[in-house]
Amino acid sequence: MVRPRQYVREEVIDKALNLFWRLGYEGAHLAALVEHTGLNRFSLYKEFGGKAGLYEASLDRFVGFLLEQYRGVLTRQPPGLENIEAALRSLEYGSEYYGCFMLNTLAQKDSAPPAAVERALAAAAEIETLYRDNLVGAVARGQVDKTADLQALGKLLQTLDQGLHMQGLAGTSDAQKDAAIAAAMALLHHAAP
Repeated sequence: MVRPRQYVREEVIDKALNLFWRLGYEGAHLAALVEHTGLNRFSLYKEFGGKAGLYEASLDRFVGFLLEQYRGVLTRQPPGLENIEAALRSLEYGSEYYGCFMLNTLAQKDSAPPAAVERALAAAAEIETLYRDNLVGAVARGQVDKTADLQALGKLLQTLDQGLHMQGLAGTSDAQKDAAIAAAMALLHHAAP
């Protein structure tokens, strides 16, 4: 007779996500995952195939929420500089800020599961595309000069976005973050016709 599952998969993933986010892939030892999630080792392996599978599921959950937030801002109509600024300003730090889990995964690419690294890279590429789509809209609306290198500006925005996440780990204040965003927006407005 098969025993019914005594846990909710999403709750286990959320608990594991919290631990992985704070400690990283290597820092979150299997014993800590078992204790933190309440799963026994057998159930963890049966449900997720092991620590790597649980990490991948945790990252997928995080990336789902992250992309939902970015899409919510960067797909507003009409596309343009307002959306870009709103997306950058939506980045929030806090007293228990552990950085962006997606970026933390990329920073740990030598130890994190390869499938997780690929997922993080794909999500980062999508965010860059969302920024670039808004630059295209900004050109169409006359906010940015049509001769601007939108590929390079999209990469610049993605780099700024990632840098702001890393600055949050370093304890950058909201005022410093706002100053960096204001400088970036001035640069983009300077590219206006």
